[in-house]
Amino acid sequence: MQTSSVVLRMNLLSAFEAMLARLDAFCVAVRQDGVLPAWVSRTEVELAENLDMRLKAVQLYRALWYEDSQDGRETLTCPGIVGASLETLSAAHACHVAKDEFKAAVLALKNLGRVETNNAMADLHRRWETVAMAMRRMGAARLNLKQAYRHVPLLERRPLKIGFTWSKQGRVIQRTSVAEARRLLEQRAETPQIRLELQRLAEIASDEPLARVRGVCPHLRANIVFAALEHGGVSRRLMQTPLPILVPLRRGERLPEFVAVTPEPPLNPRLRRADVRIEDEPFLPSVRVYRYRGSYRVGVG
Repeated sequence: MQTSSVVLRMNLLSAFEAMLARLDAFCVAVRQDGVLPAWVSRTEVELAENLDMRLKAVQLYRALWYEDSQDGRETLTCPGIVGASLETLSAAHACHVAKDEFKAAVLALKNLGRVETNNAMADLHRRWETVAMAMRRMGAARLNLKQAYRHVPLLERRPLKIGFTWSKQGRVIQRTSVAEARRLLEQRAETPQIRLELQRLAEIASDEPLARVRGVCPHLRANIVFAALEHGGVSRRLMQTPLPILVPLRRGERLPEFVAVTPEPPLNPRLRRADVRIEDEPFLPSVRVYRYRGSYRVGVG
């Protein structure tokens, strides 16, 4: 086990270094395509500062670290279309291979158990302390594995049109039991907060129904329209686009037709029909478990 652990840690560090190198090469290629058009949605502050859109795309592609204010379940998302040369598309594919190899290295360590995985990730952060310190100064905290794993959306040929759509944000409320809530807490590393929540759980009736709430983060999708290669007409493709899409362009070509959308999803009024049954504050914050309001604690449907 010890030998296996050492080998897997070495593989993890090597894969992380290779991923950073491939990501750097890809981002350099994106910057070098500056003569090609790009559109990336910008906030009001970014518009006022006239932030270069291609530069913002590069910043998004490089975003592997949690920001201080970022929810642990969220990933950074922003609509955009970036014109890319064939060399840049090739660099993106190489970056994706490196990301997949890093993900495989992390998953191999996870098979050894939570403690070994946590130790290995701590070791990775120590070895890349200069990177971690720089990111912390920029408001980032720790490595976001979802952002490290995800590929840059890309197309192999220029479409006629790209239509962006924000999916709705909401919550999924699932009934659970005291026993299941205890099991979820006991799976967590023991901390004062976890001990407090276990004690809180022990003070209620063992048959009281509870509610586990899962936030559904908004997703950005693109409806892409291509000219059909045969017999005229068009073909369509729907894809998830959390990052600006790379579109192959030649010098002088324009971006496909699109309608600009905001960098954040539009606010939707939260549906209260299910929420009204549960208390406003979580009963067990670590596992997002709530108590039902008094009149709903028996016979909850």
